[in-house]
Amino acid sequence: MSSSRQSAVPALSPTRLRETVAEIAANPSEWADQVRFDLTERFHVRLRRTDDVEVWLICWDIGQDTLLHDHGGSTGAFTVVHGSLFEDFGAVDRPGLRTRRHAEGESVGFGVDYLHNLVNVGTEPTVSIHAYSPPLRAMNFYCWLPTGMHHLREVVCDTPEPETTALEAEAARLRVVAS
Repeated sequence: MSSSRQSAVPALSPTRLRETVAEIAANPSEWADQVRFDLTERFHVRLRRTDDVEVWLICWDIGQDTLLHDHGGSTGAFTVVHGSLFEDFGAVDRPGLRTRRHAEGESVGFGVDYLHNLVNVGTEPTVSIHAYSPPLRAMNFYCWLPTGMHHLREVVCDTPEPETTALEAEAARLRVVAS
């Protein structure tokens, strides 16, 4: 499911966004003084925003993760600048998810149909840089069950960290019903 949002600004390609996050990662003077860790939630701060792209610094303490989500019609990319992240990923219209580990220095670019969940399962905090084009306006959240992909809901947002407490409870309830 994709966002109903229509944008007059064309999205930058996943390749260009991957280049952008890698360039910013290679320039710690642009972001290093903003790194913060919080045991209760991922810390995030916007580094740049134009009409066609926004870039975020996200700090992950040990065990922190996202829910399975897409980016509401935006293309995107991320790079790990410290630590590592595990990612469950797939596409909205294809069954199943795959898993991979992203080590320090690795970058990923993705299109509008991409969905994923990221988690820091390492033994140290992780820092990553993310870019979205056009800037985020919504994210769709999902729950993967043996019966397939279930769309939970679209959340209007202007950050990569919208409030998801109710969605977490809804996903947990679906998992119990499915088991």
